[in-house]
This record gives sequence, C-alpha cells and structure tokens, in this order.
Amino acid sequence: MDAWRLCRRPHADLTGEGARRFGGRWNSPGRPVVYLADHPALAALEVRVHLDLPFELLPVDYVLMRVVVPDTPNAVYIVDNDTVAIGNAWLKECRSAALRVPSVLVPHAWNILWNPAHPGAALATLRETEPFQFDPRLWKPLANEG
Repeated sequence: MDAWRLCRRPHADLTGEGARRFGGRWNSPGRPVVYLADHPALAALEVRVHLDLPFELLPVDYVLMRVVVPDTPNAVYIVDNDTVAIGNAWLKECRSAALRVPSVLVPHAWNILWNPAHPGAALATLRETEPFQFDPRLWKPLANEG
C-alpha cells in the first residue's frame, strides 16, 4: 500500500522525531509516530492547514515522499474526541506497525500512523522523494461576497 508524507527536506525520514518532540492529533510528546496520508492531495492539505505563512515566505524545500507500507493497517473509527489517548494506547500496545485513522479534513479519506518503534517498522520502504511546490491558489483570499 502506498502512503504519502509531505514535509521539508531535512525531515524526510520515517523516524517520527517531529511528532516525538511536539506531539500531534494522535500522540503525546515523547512518543514517535510518522503521519502519512492515503493520497498526496490529503498530505498537502494536512500540511497546508497548519501553515500560517504568506505564500511568498514558504520554504522552498518541501518534498513529497511515497512510502510503501507492507501490511494493511488496522482501521479505527473515532467514538470520542480523545484521539491522543487512542493513539498513545496503540503506540504503547505495539499491536501493529500501522494504524489507519480517518482524516478530520476530508471525509472518506484516511491518514496512516506509522509506529517507528514497532518491530515491523523496518519493512516500510521509502520508494521516492520528489520536490513539491504548493499551488499559490491555496493562499488566495476568498472572493468578496455580495
């Protein structure tokens, strides 16, 4: 299964170091996890939603990584809002290298959490890394209504 990660070139790896340092929607700080998406477009949206810079100030070193995840990840459906607790429990139990979770941004799309501490994590293959540039239209102001 292909999974996608969009990040700046210095962070183009599968260590989960950024999430370990800062935490995320599905993990507390101190727990490494790699956030992937089931499609490159979702990977771009997941990054765009957190960028508060004007387009002209965006770094030019973004890359799109295609990662081959060897097994079909387990699915989880949110029954409450405590996604960090769900993710932390999954990381602690180490039941699978990957966990498929629903995207908050796009219904019917999925993010893939990759546990670099799982014994099967070494089976993931970084297939390719290519330069990525955001389309400037993603920064256009909304048209005036009325």
